Amino acid sequence: MKGAQLVFDLPHVPSWDEADFLITSRNERALALVTQWPDWQSPAAIVFGPPQSGKTHLAKIWQNRSKALFIEAAALASHLWSEPFTPLIVEDIDSATYDETALFHHLNLAREHGSSILFTAQTAPGQWHLTLPDLRSRVRSYPAMEIQQPDEEHLAALLVKHFSDRQIEVAPDVISYLIARMERSMAAAQQVTAHIDRLALAERRKITRAFAAKVFKEFSAEEDGSINNNDNDRCDNE
Repeated sequence: MKGAQLVFDLPHVPSWDEADFLITSRNERALALVTQWPDWQSPAAIVFGPPQSGKTHLAKIWQNRSKALFIEAAALASHLWSEPFTPLIVEDIDSATYDETALFHHLNLAREHGSSILFTAQTAPGQWHLTLPDLRSRVRSYPAMEIQQPDEEHLAALLVKHFSDRQIEVAPDVISYLIARMERSMAAAQQVTAHIDRLALAERRKITRAFAAKVFKEFSAEEDGSINNNDNDRCDNE
């Protein structure tokens, strides 16, 4: 492409600081649950929501407060948890393969020794496929808060944050254009901003509404329309 420059596809490193967590009505209850620690009334708590919805960010916030350790669910069976029983974080528990007896053992230890475990998942605890009745009952008794899919206000804030994280300022009309056409999901917001940023760097272009429209239509075509919820004619008339 004429005028394009070589762009290295380096991974974007997000900030996990509590101050950088985007608070909206869709996630404020989940944040409140995490930040209520150490005043939890149970040894464990659960945050669940769709992919890329901020669950790991909340886990990092809790880690900074509790000095917790991340542990893979599959490693619970071999994990020798002992004094001082440092709090644990187990992510994506509902999609992992693990020993249910080991999980139940860890929950008992957390209760007996005054420690805590934070779980993240994509689904509510009632949907987890647990075969041990006691474990199923125990898990369902813990506080669980959902991060919901973004509404229009949250989506706009997400886009602004993703662009800002990449040191990019965009005009409000760019955000409005994207919101009107993209899938309302956290994953889509991240994908769209990354794609626009990459093309803007390659073509050394400022991110205007016209440029965003061009890139968005190309991106939508590549994704077989999975991000674009509106008619192509609508995009062409903008």
